[in-house]
Amino acid sequence: MGERAWRGVCRAAAAAQAAEEARQAWPHVTGALPFDYRWEHVTQVVGLAQRLGRATGADAEVVEAAAWLHDVRKELPSHGQAGAAAARVLLAGTDFPPEKVGAVADAIRLHVGLYRSANAPLEPLEAAVLWDADKLSKLGAQAVMLTLSTAAVQGMDLVQRWRYITEFVETVLSRTVTSMNTRPGRRMAERRYRTMLSVLSLWAREMREMGVEFEGEFTFEIPSDYDGMSEE
Repeated sequence: MGERAWRGVCRAAAAAQAAEEARQAWPHVTGALPFDYRWEHVTQVVGLAQRLGRATGADAEVVEAAAWLHDVRKELPSHGQAGAAAARVLLAGTDFPPEKVGAVADAIRLHVGLYRSANAPLEPLEAAVLWDADKLSKLGAQAVMLTLSTAAVQGMDLVQRWRYITEFVETVLSRTVTSMNTRPGRRMAERRYRTMLSVLSLWAREMREMGVEFEGEFTFEIPSDYDGMSEE
């Protein structure tokens, strides 16, 4: 059996949105763009959502379609609401099960925000899975690399880039970890957050060796005899 048509439609819509966003991020580049952040993000979210979906028993088709389309209207202020509406239109003309389109739209509508104030997990399960997958892509060693590849840090030296990422990690992503909805998502988030702190701490150590001072600038540290990151 060949690939379902809806998957190709979703992937194409995500790619088009990502390409336009990349062109806006790098307006003075006429050739190949330096980096396509949105595409990297979306493909990570798809893989993470599928992994969490299998672990939690979420509907695989709803999870995958929502992951491909979750940022399809990222350029708009209320991109969750706009993306949900766009998903309904895009999927209506495909072979995607019509009875599941509403669940895809709900998941996209609810995925916004980097942390949540509510104690209860999002419902339905597919919305919880998409929220967790979206946030997991912002945690870990790869998340540091993604940030360093974006137009947002252009013009910053390495010390400024370290401070930019570290402030976001400590003030925002620490709250993201405690907001995760699913048990496997929470475990992955906690591990990725520790990895992120390790990367930043090792980076700071190397800059200290160059004479850079970080007095009082961050609250985390790793032991002086640290020899690598755990596989756990």
